Amino acid sequence: MLRRLFIRNYLLIGELDLELGTGLTVITGETGSGKSILLGALGLALGERAEGNLLRNPGQRCVIELEAEPGEGNGSVQEWCARHGVPPEEPLILRRQLEPGGRSRAFVNDTPVRLEQLRELGETLVHIHSQHQTLLLNTPAFQLGLLDHFAGQAPAVKAYAGRYRAWRKLQEELEAVQQQQGQAQSERDYLQFQHDELVSARLVAGEQETLERALARADHAEELAKALQSMEDGINGEDGLDARLAAMRQAAAKAARIDTGVHALLERLQSMAIELKDIAGDAGHLAGQVVLEPAEAERLRERHDLLTRLQQKHRVADADGLMAIRDDLARRIDAIGSLEERVHELEKQVGEGRAEVIGLATGIRSGRTGAMGPVAEQVVQALHQLGLPHAEFRFSHEAVEPGPTGMDSIRALFSANKDRPAERLDKVASGGELSRVMLALISLSAASKELPTVIFDEIDSGVSGVTAHRIGEVLAGMGDQRQVIAISHLPQIASRARTHLLVSKDQEAAAVQSAIRPLSGEERVTALARMLSGSKTTKAAMDNARELLRNR
Repeated sequence: MLRRLFIRNYLLIGELDLELGTGLTVITGETGSGKSILLGALGLALGERAEGNLLRNPGQRCVIELEAEPGEGNGSVQEWCARHGVPPEEPLILRRQLEPGGRSRAFVNDTPVRLEQLRELGETLVHIHSQHQTLLLNTPAFQLGLLDHFAGQAPAVKAYAGRYRAWRKLQEELEAVQQQQGQAQSERDYLQFQHDELVSARLVAGEQETLERALARADHAEELAKALQSMEDGINGEDGLDARLAAMRQAAAKAARIDTGVHALLERLQSMAIELKDIAGDAGHLAGQVVLEPAEAERLRERHDLLTRLQQKHRVADADGLMAIRDDLARRIDAIGSLEERVHELEKQVGEGRAEVIGLATGIRSGRTGAMGPVAEQVVQALHQLGLPHAEFRFSHEAVEPGPTGMDSIRALFSANKDRPAERLDKVASGGELSRVMLALISLSAASKELPTVIFDEIDSGVSGVTAHRIGEVLAGMGDQRQVIAISHLPQIASRARTHLLVSKDQEAAAVQSAIRPLSGEERVTALARMLSGSKTTKAAMDNARELLRNR
């Protein structure tokens, strides 16, 4: 339960240190006095997002601290502390700090935590019911969630939701791959044509340079052959260099016998003769390789033209670039084939996922349909206690395709009058009736769950008289089992409280501020009398207030 709420520098509150007790606590005050501000501060301490300018003094830090005693039976708090590395001390202190620069920080037992972690912890400690949630009661999703809570299958629904999201993700992936496959299939023939064209070209690495040299020789074959023949004839001909060198070597040999210094010159002439013979031989060999046939030259030219055309088409510089494109086309064609395999694989996974989702949803449906009757019966009993003796409440059920919450469409049907059939809540329930239906559901929910504290924000909206007395009885009964805090405008409900807190606004101060204090004795009688008669307190109202307190 909540033991203490400390607030500093929050909206109209300069500083507040409020002790909270057991049982039913009712908070009253004039409209605009700051009751909702108190709930807003509680919400921030429990992990709600801070929106707008909330600092009373923009230059100072806002601090909201909530002291709670979860009790030994609240295993959820112990599990949360263990999971997030927070010392499980008692009391448990939740603190929220709003800095002047807009930064927000959260702590549990002085250990920094993320906002979503604080919110998760808060949900195990407190349930806050607001007027907004009464409106949510009209929505199918909210009704379904309440039924799942009563059926005790919230963990099963959470597990189902995870599997459903995984299944939907597989479906989306399958659709994307199928779309890729459709686009790729239309390109496959074109890619295959390009690939086959390059394959048929029989590309060879480094071919371009070799081909260009061969083509140059073919185009200038006659000129090249003449040059090579001239070299060979100039060396080996009758009047060539070889014959002249032979005569020179013969003369040098005779001279070398006379003068040994000529011997070195003779050796050089012999080396030159050998080199010239090699040159003549190579020239003759090359001359024999020169292609003179027009057919061979035409073949080389056609091959060169083919490579040039392919290079221009694919915008590369040589045959090596064409080979790289050929290999890339092969990979892309193979990838299209792998898309087909991926489609088959995903289709299988999607089918298996759907079967699993349907199996889980079927189990959840069984729990829901089994709970609809007992829950409706308990709600009807509670509504009779709340002043609706002819109320009818039940759930309608319709099977639907798998969705995020299962395969069930649940609608709450209600009638307050015995001569009218039950219809959808949003069609027939008035504001006061809707509040009572919500109170009935929450009272049952709180009884079925270890929730230490329940807070109501004007659950008495739209009711008065005897009905207000009965709502007060229900809230007081809930207060016997757990801590209940209720904001109310009705004296019939305020009189049932174990603790009565009054919120007031000081309009005369230099800076308008709200204050809250507990009432006792005559102060409480006076506060109830004002709620009964308005700002002017009459003797009859005071007597009526005392009667309310005696009969609580």
